Amino acid sequence: MALEIRSTPVLTGEDAERFVREAEENERNPQRRKLLFSFEDIDRMMERSQKYLKEHGGKGPFAK
Repeated sequence: MALEIRSTPVLTGEDAERFVREAEENERNPQRRKLLFSFEDIDRMMERSQKYLKEHGGKGPFAK
């Protein structure tokens, strides 16, 4: 059974102009966000999680 080929939506008019303007602005002035956690923080969280699971027979804190 074949899947139907859907048409790709195309922006036109004012919507297209606004999209291009905003894309160009974002390219000129990217807004970089600082990560909430460092990779070291995530590694420590994973280690604690794995240690907990090992100590509790593979069951999470909310398991019945």
